[in-house]
Order: sequence, then C-alpha cells, then structure tokens
Amino acid sequence: MTVRVDRKIPLTAVIGQLYGYIYCMLISNILVGMPLFGGALFLCGRAAMVAVSVFSKKNRQYLPSYSRIWIILLMIVLLAIGIVLIGIYPAAFDSDRLWVMYAAAVLCLCTDGMTVRMVRLTETSRAMTGRAIILNVCLHVLMISAMAVVLIINLGWSTGWLLSAGFALMTAARAVMVYRRKERWQQPKDIGDRAQDIFSVKAYRSMEWISLLLVMAVEMTTVSMYALLATNRDWLLQTLAIAVGCTLIPAFAGTWALRHLEKKGRKDSTWLLLSGLLMWLIGIALCSRMLRSGSLEYVRVYICLAICTIGGTMSLTGLRRIERIMPDAVSVTGREIPPGYWRMRLVNWELAGLLGDVLALIALSIFCFVNGKDFPQNAKDLAERFQPLMMIPVILVVIGALISVYRFPLSGYYIGKLKKFLKLQEEGAENDALRQQLHHVVAEDYHQPYLSRFLIFVFKLFYPHKLVNEEHIHPDDNNPLVFLCNHGEIYGPIVCKLYIPVSVRTWTISMMMYDQAEVTKYVYDNTYSRQTYLPVFIRKLTARFIGWLSVNVMNQIESIPVYRDSPIKLRDTLRKSIDALEAGDNLLIFPESQDVEKYERDGIGKIAPGFVMLAEAYWKKTGKQMRFLPMYANKNNKTLTFGTEVIYNPENGFRNEQVRIIEEVENQIRSIALKA
Repeated sequence: MTVRVDRKIPLTAVIGQLYGYIYCMLISNILVGMPLFGGALFLCGRAAMVAVSVFSKKNRQYLPSYSRIWIILLMIVLLAIGIVLIGIYPAAFDSDRLWVMYAAAVLCLCTDGMTVRMVRLTETSRAMTGRAIILNVCLHVLMISAMAVVLIINLGWSTGWLLSAGFALMTAARAVMVYRRKERWQQPKDIGDRAQDIFSVKAYRSMEWISLLLVMAVEMTTVSMYALLATNRDWLLQTLAIAVGCTLIPAFAGTWALRHLEKKGRKDSTWLLLSGLLMWLIGIALCSRMLRSGSLEYVRVYICLAICTIGGTMSLTGLRRIERIMPDAVSVTGREIPPGYWRMRLVNWELAGLLGDVLALIALSIFCFVNGKDFPQNAKDLAERFQPLMMIPVILVVIGALISVYRFPLSGYYIGKLKKFLKLQEEGAENDALRQQLHHVVAEDYHQPYLSRFLIFVFKLFYPHKLVNEEHIHPDDNNPLVFLCNHGEIYGPIVCKLYIPVSVRTWTISMMMYDQAEVTKYVYDNTYSRQTYLPVFIRKLTARFIGWLSVNVMNQIESIPVYRDSPIKLRDTLRKSIDALEAGDNLLIFPESQDVEKYERDGIGKIAPGFVMLAEAYWKKTGKQMRFLPMYANKNNKTLTFGTEVIYNPENGFRNEQVRIIEEVENQIRSIALKA
C-alpha cells in the first residue's frame, strides 16, 4: 500500500512546507521591507504547483466528483492573485530589487518541488536509490549556487552569503523532513468508478470532510500565526526561529504523550479528534481576543501557537488512526476498496492543503494590496487591521471540523468490534449479527452517543458509587452477560448505566424510546407526582425534560424496546436481544413486574417471568446457555453490588428453569439488600 504518513509527528509535514514560506518572508523584509509580500509570493507559487499536481489527469480519478468542479474556480483565483502580486501590487514599490525577490521565490519553489519529486522517485524504484540520491544532491547544490550568485551580485558579499547560507540550511532541513516521512509511493492506477463507490459510504464520506477541514485548518492557522509574527521586522529571523521551536517542540511532546496514552489502552480516535479541535479552537480564540483588544504581544502569540500545535497534533493523530481502519470499515458494507486507496488519501490531503493555502493567500494578498506602501509599522497598528481578515476564516474552518467529527459514526467501541469481526474472518468464522450491526453503523444514518456520554460524565460527579463484588463479572464476547437489577423507580436505570464496568444494552419500555408525551406522563405519574416537597410546576417541567431526554438518550445508547402490551411485538424484542447477544453485547434487564402500582424503593418487587423466555430462545438459536448476573443498586449506601452467575440449563425444561431462575435471582437480590 501507499501511505504518506508522518507516523510520529503529523505536523512536521506542514512545518517542512513552511520553510520556504519563512525564508521568502525573511528575504522580502530585507529587499522591500514587506515580509508578507514574499510569503504571499511563495504561497501563490506553491498553491499553483499543488493545483497542477492534484488536478492532473493521473490524480483526478482519485477525487470525489464534487471536488472536481473546484478546479476552474481555484485556477481563476490563483491567476487573479498572481496578477495582483506580480503585476499590480509591485508598482507601489518602485524598487529595482523586486526581480531579485521573484528569483528567490522561484528558486525556493523549484527546490521544494524537486525535493519531494526525487524522494518519490527513490521510493518508487529501489534500483534507482543510489542514482536518485546523487542526482538529488547535485540539483540541490546547483539551486543553492544559483541563489548565492543572485544574492551576492545584488546585495553584496556580506549580506548575500548570509542569505545564501540560510537558503542552504532551509533546503537541507526541508530534504531531511521529507525523507523522515518515509513515504511509500505507488504509481497511479486506473481505479475506474470504485473511488466514487466508496464515497457513498457514510463513514468514509464523513472522514473525507474531517480530513478536508482539518488540513485546511492546519495550513491556515500556521500561515496566519507566522504572518502575525512577521510583523516584528527588526528581529524577524529570531522571531520566526522561536516560532519553529514553539511548533516542533509541542508536536514532539504531544506525540510522545499520545503514544504513552495508547500504551494504556486509550485509543478512541473520535475523542482524540474532539479534544484536539477544542484545544485548537481555544488557542485561536485567545489569539483573536488579543487582536480584538488592539494589541499584539509576541509571547502570547507563541503560547497560542503552541496550544494550536498540541491540538493539531492530537487531531491529526486521531485522523490517521481513522484512515488506517477505514478500508476495513468499508469492506463490511460489501464495497471493494480501490487499489490506489492510499494514493487517493494523499491526493485528498493535497487538495485540502491547497484549499487552506488559497484561503490564507487570499487574506494575505488583500492585506498587502489594501495597505500598499502604508504597511503597519508596529504591532498595534497591524492588530487593528489584521484580526477580522485572518482569524475568522480559521475559526469557521475549525468549527466545521468539529461538526464533521460529531457526525462521524465510528466510536472506539465499534472500532473494537470491527477488529473482532476481522479477526473472526481471519480464523474462517462468520458472525452475521455483528456484520449487520457494523453495516448499520458504517453505512446508515448512525451518530455517536455524545449526549449520553456527556450526561454520564455529569451524573457521575453527583452520583458517586462503589462497586461491590466487581470480580464476579466475567465478560465473554462469545456468550455475553445478562444483568438483572432492581428498578428502584428511576434510580436503578441511572446508576446501572453510570457504573456497570462493561458496555450494556438496556431493555426499555417502548414508549420511553418513541413517545415523548407518554414518557412525560409516565415519569410524572410514577415518580414526580409523589415528590410533594417540590412545587407542581417544577415537577411538571422536570418530567417534561426527562421525557425529551429519554427519547433521545434511549435511542443513542441503542436500548432494546420492550412492548409489554403486545405479545406479537414481544417477539421483536427477543429477536433484537438475541442479535445483540450474538454481536457481543451484554444486556441489562429490570425484571420487576409492571403490574404493581410502583416499584419497590428497597429490595426488589415481584419478578415477571417473561425475561426467561430470552434464555430459551437464545439456546434454540445458538446452542449457548445464557448467563444471568443478579445485582442490587442501593440508594442509601450508594453501592452497586453484583451477585453470582445464574446459568440457564435447558436440560431441566423451560418451566422448571423459569421457576428456578426467578427464585434464585430474587433470593440473591434480597440477600444483598438485607446485608447492606
């Protein structure tokens, strides 16, 4: 496969591309006193080169159909900016050094493109490695020599050789950065319509938008922050050198921390993406707030740059993990992965970088053109003019990335299930229930349960509980557990969902999932109508909120509806429960009878026998003996206590087992309640 991945430090790829941007700002400051003019020239040239590569005949087939219409618009924008930067704007300078600036920018662009191309040639043909390296070194020496001649002739020996040495250092750093990425480049292949086929998969399409917006945000943020720092024209070299350090050091530190967390089993890619984007947004917001105040403090810009770098490292690491599992996720839907999948990812990353560069370039060009020779001479003046032009687009792109991550369907839990499914396939086994479950998540309208996760986090702060006999829980994907707990009005379901240490799917009365008005009435009649110490309007308002919350949360956590008034629909409950068990999901059932007026607050009420039917149906379909685990939620002691397993034995006959299981479950729960 072809993977263009900096597995250790994702942001270093962006920094490597910025070396030419930084150098052109430095030399532009010396030649014409306008750092941003040189930066804009370099961005314009690089964007044009990337556009030619992305929209070339060999790469267009890897793009989604909607992105191909952008080529005309992008070319028009780049042509207009090029005319402004090269034809119209320089007239304001009336300087004979402009052509030196143009020559330096062209040499930077040629060196940058040549480095990437030669590395790809090396990786494509191992036989050409030695010759490619020699040719690469010779071409780099030629470019450095040409730059030295241009600079020394026009600027004199004392200034020219320093700038030439800087160019040589920049070229070497760029070459090292590209080689460190260890690209494995694959020659383009004709993939026909299969690229468009996988774009129809919801999870892949969602990943595409995350990738597009993330890479755009990285390019725009870095370019904008470095442009802000370029206002320190007297100490420009030192300022930008510190900026590189404030980018690379947090990137190394962030990557080390992520590897450490991964060793501890914390691998949820979407939470990594969300956390990184939120940190990123905080960094940009702090910078925007500083600019709105009419001041620009370089130390605060460095801090914001470091925060954005850590956030970007987290986000891009999460994205890389998603990219690696996406071929397997798509395969669950029955669609075939194109042979050039990783080249497709590369082309889409380049397209995203191109869009980010163009947006940043538009802002820089407008800023240069509007100010002309009246360029702000101090940080305060620049802050007053710069903020709305440079930061608002970045904020909008990051927010767009957050929304895209919110819509991404694959959580860490389902990624784990995907790996389990693939392992089964490797072993020659098949699990149709798990396949159907994964197909629903990957290809259909499924959203991660962020609301329920947030509520669990909040409720845990107010409902601290202790787990007793947790060692009695023995998870088994091949034969999951069915937890049986006392209801205790609304208390039992809440505490169980908060503290059962394994993932469970809950049996829930059907109306709690589908009818908000009925839920509100049910909650009020059975719980809040007796809370007489609260005003009536508070009780009704609370019941209404719980009604709304119930319908949303119960669907998010994939509860299994129980149709207590319809024996025919009860079969659907049993079918969905068995499918869930076969897919490796544990179940949570509250077996107390619904015929009583209210649930017992202490102990357990009369147990309805219907849940034992599930064990018989499960045995008949799978040949496995269901494991029931009684448990008791104690409101007074704030404990969740687990009993011992009660295993269904089909040899005793269904009626006998029904009586035995109910009796044993009831005795265990009552015994736990009495000891509490």
